[in-house]
Amino acid sequence: MKREIMKREIMKKKLSDLQCEIGKIKDDVDDYTREYLSKMEKIIEEYKNKLDSNKMDESDGGTLGFRRAILEDDNLANIDSLYNAAVAVDKFYSQECREW
Repeated sequence: MKREIMKREIMKKKLSDLQCEIGKIKDDVDDYTREYLSKMEKIIEEYKNKLDSNKMDESDGGTLGFRRAILEDDNLANIDSLYNAAVAVDKFYSQECREW
């Protein structure tokens, strides 16, 4: 049980780190990208809420898609800290969250 709680907390931390990276760049991008990032932030909040309420699905080895979402926008793909935060979320979910 304690290990499951730890996994949830680590996952929330990684999501928060990604959210922080998004916040750092939001003012420096065009309107379209800002809207795209806002949608991503809403998705992050939904995942954090699912973690809080123990309703987050287990990973079947797949990811949450944040890495891909960053790569879809050339301007975002070139921001290493944002890309790395997205990869950290997807990798942890894929590898460590196969069971809660």
